[in-house]
Amino acid sequence: MNTSSVAGFAGVVREQGLRYIGSVRLWGLVGLLGFLGLVGCNNSGGGLLDDPGATALPSLKVNLPPPPSFAEPNTPREYPDGTVSVYGLRKEFHRYSEQKNKYLGQKVKLKAFLLEVYQCPVCPKNQTCKPCSEPHMFVADEANSAKDKAMLVVEHRVFKVKDPKITIGKQYTFEGMFQQSSPKGFSASDGLIVFYTMVDDTNKPYIGPAQVAELEAAKFEAAAAKAKGATPPPPAPGK
Repeated sequence: MNTSSVAGFAGVVREQGLRYIGSVRLWGLVGLLGFLGLVGCNNSGGGLLDDPGATALPSLKVNLPPPPSFAEPNTPREYPDGTVSVYGLRKEFHRYSEQKNKYLGQKVKLKAFLLEVYQCPVCPKNQTCKPCSEPHMFVADEANSAKDKAMLVVEHRVFKVKDPKITIGKQYTFEGMFQQSSPKGFSASDGLIVFYTMVDDTNKPYIGPAQVAELEAAKFEAAAAKAKGATPPPPAPGK
């Protein structure tokens, strides 16, 4: 077979193949339309479910949780005495803008209810247990709030000093530094309080490690300034 014959034969095969493909597409479309016609109506003009032998599928019942509420809570962002709420601290995180949280990295006074104080699990006798977490508390704007909505107050315990006398469900004012992480490894994207001080149930101030360190640093600076004959700096407000 010469070259021209081969080319002619190939052209015929190509033409027949295209016709075949076109036919398949045409008949596929006709079949689809016919099927839709069967589903959509019968000879009497009604739907398929109108036929005597047709059976309706049982209706499905979907149990969905109630939609979340996007209403603003009744808790104020800041109280008349200058203390702030958990809601107020977190609301200052502007997720979709460059605006900074005005409280972040600042010492604040948080008014909140005590939900829980972490207790180190008791290690059974003659067993080796993993180390306990650092002391911390969970606080919230409402006494019956869920723990997962609470804010952490961390690092309040002072070595060889009795814990503060506090009551679960009672409202306190916690003074501390509002941060997203603490020196001992706690972290929270929506913020936490590194504890400085509070007034406990004995109506006496309980001073935490961060406040102790700050006071000691101030004393050291005052002593150093006095040794050089300079006037020591005035103490910070509230000290």
